[in-house]
Amino acid sequence: MISGVSRGNRRKWLITMTVALLATANLWAGQWTALGPDGGDVRSLSQDPRNPDHIFLGTSTGTIFASQDGGRNWSRFAHLGSGDDYVLDHIAIDSKNPDRMYVAAWSVENQQSGDLFKSTNGGKSWEPLDGMHGKSIRAMAIADSDHDVLVTGALDGVYRSNDSGKTWQKISASMQSEIKNVESIAVDPKNPNVVYAGTWHLAWKTSDGGATWQHINKGMIDDSDVFSIIVDYSNPSVVFASACSGIYRSANGGELFSKIQGIPFSARRTRVLKQDPSNPNTVYAGTTEGLWKTLDSGKTWKRVSNPEVVVNDVQVDPRNSNRVLLATDRSGVLSSDDGAQNFVASNHGYTHRYVTAIVADNTDPNTILVGVVNDREWGGVWISIVSTGPRRAPVSADATYSRLSKPAMAPSSLEPTAVSSCWKKTAISGSRLTPSSLRKLRPAW
Repeated sequence: MISGVSRGNRRKWLITMTVALLATANLWAGQWTALGPDGGDVRSLSQDPRNPDHIFLGTSTGTIFASQDGGRNWSRFAHLGSGDDYVLDHIAIDSKNPDRMYVAAWSVENQQSGDLFKSTNGGKSWEPLDGMHGKSIRAMAIADSDHDVLVTGALDGVYRSNDSGKTWQKISASMQSEIKNVESIAVDPKNPNVVYAGTWHLAWKTSDGGATWQHINKGMIDDSDVFSIIVDYSNPSVVFASACSGIYRSANGGELFSKIQGIPFSARRTRVLKQDPSNPNTVYAGTTEGLWKTLDSGKTWKRVSNPEVVVNDVQVDPRNSNRVLLATDRSGVLSSDDGAQNFVASNHGYTHRYVTAIVADNTDPNTILVGVVNDREWGGVWISIVSTGPRRAPVSADATYSRLSKPAMAPSSLEPTAVSSCWKKTAISGSRLTPSSLRKLRPAW
């Protein structure tokens, strides 16, 4: 009897200790703070239509960061998915109801998988949409003329919702098997039934909501992956499309394209095209060799950034066209206040680097050094620098980092294994992180 009571008390004691340890572990885990180095890969940017100073940032690990001051300072906002393998390439906010947000995701570990997440309360909570669950979503757009219409592009085709994501229909029918591996989507700003889809092999267009499709390849080099498509909001007949072989412009809704001159062939991988919301003649082209800009609707172009910058997204302040933000590989967020003439890093609070080693200074425990894996420009050894006068202060979230050295060769940015022909043919300096290496090299949170 005494033995039974003892065993019972022992079980109660073990349960109590387990709960206490779990509670302590959770409390301890909640005390982690990102120290840096600031910057890293940024996949996407999106502004709150009510307040363009409120900006959202998508990463390659399922995390969304947010800024309340126009991109000058960042904080972690939300995490989507159960792991850290979701690449968030598109964040869309309903301009009529900004509390309604969508985020498209695809998995770097399972390239055929992904999700479309929706929030109805400004990002406080999120839910995956059933109709898009499991689909590798590479493109997304809300129709400007009907905000209930949402179009997505996935590896298995084009999908459309007419009720803000509640129900979905695949509008690229099985008889049109070539409409797959969709990389870009654009919806005519005045007619939600007109949709453009850029694939790993040229572009397509429907004028009747997907009932029929037209292969819009006249004027394009045949082997062209279309990374980005935009429709001029002031004149929907004008369409821009970026591909491996260059940037193309059409003046008749895609019936005929002409290749834009002035951007070198080496910068042919244009990942994003963005039109200035205040001036339709101004268009930005974010490429793997810097940012390009035209002031005359594509007739002439000028590179306005360092050629080493890989641009994933461009955001232009609708109140002030001089304020431009870039989402980049390695460099994080770059900002300009003079119309893209000059850029500076704008990453305070945002860190997304692949740290492989951490060591404290033997002579000063308040100083730490970290080894960062990336490319020739941004990889190397970094040291924390915090100064409060003649004595060093402990390392904190306000610490800055200075690079002490850089490697001769190291991995560069993320590359999927399910790649288009352009990715196979195109190489940049260094070797890229693959899904298998990404599982070993995770960003410092």
